[in-house]
Amino acid sequence: MGPPRGKIASRQEKTKDILGDLGIAGETVSPSAARTIEELTHLGIIKGYSTIVAVGDEALVNKVITVIATEKTAKDVVLGIIPENFQSALARKIGANDLNSACSILKQRRLSTTNLVLLDPNKYFITEAIIRTSRNQEIYFSIGDLKGKVSANLITIKPGLEIFIHDQTLEGSKPSQFFRWLFGKKETDVYSTYLHPKKIRLEAEKSLNIKIAEELVGKTPAVFSNRSRALKFIVGRGKIKSKD
Repeated sequence: MGPPRGKIASRQEKTKDILGDLGIAGETVSPSAARTIEELTHLGIIKGYSTIVAVGDEALVNKVITVIATEKTAKDVVLGIIPENFQSALARKIGANDLNSACSILKQRRLSTTNLVLLDPNKYFITEAIIRTSRNQEIYFSIGDLKGKVSANLITIKPGLEIFIHDQTLEGSKPSQFFRWLFGKKETDVYSTYLHPKKIRLEAEKSLNIKIAEELVGKTPAVFSNRSRALKFIVGRGKIKSKD
């Protein structure tokens, strides 16, 4: 469940006030039963807006990104982001600590580009997707002509198509975990397999959920592809050199 409607409306008004004080003006729209966020983003592109600002959670931002990434006329459109949660990976990606800093970042308009991941056939995302199970499952992967199998309970897919496949059976017993923590022993992560392909297909004997920010976006079998430097977006000072 999301925040109460009254809280959302209050936050929207506060955001408008801050942006107004910064001299940032533009058309403001909100999704509804009549117009989805995808339709509103499409209309903004048709109207020729050079910047589209997504205000909300990661699910909303990814929907805006998907339209920008798939519209042929949107290759020069820049994305601004005001996250809902300033403790999130999304907030860290743009370098925002709170609502005021997120609005100030829009004013400064420092541009960077980022890789995106395409979840076939038509979902793009900017942070990470998670495939998680309660116990290890046999996961089959295909990378071009290379085919393989791993045992895992957690798969994380990040932009740049950086894939971490975690095997919980390699973690050791609870006592050994406790002593590693107690004595602060730093060990190389021998529990995860790291892959960095351009495209990968993942499947399992039983269909597994794929989630982004806890939202179900698909199921295996699934194909993920890297889209290098596919999105221009506005970032804060210190984030300008971000390669992903």
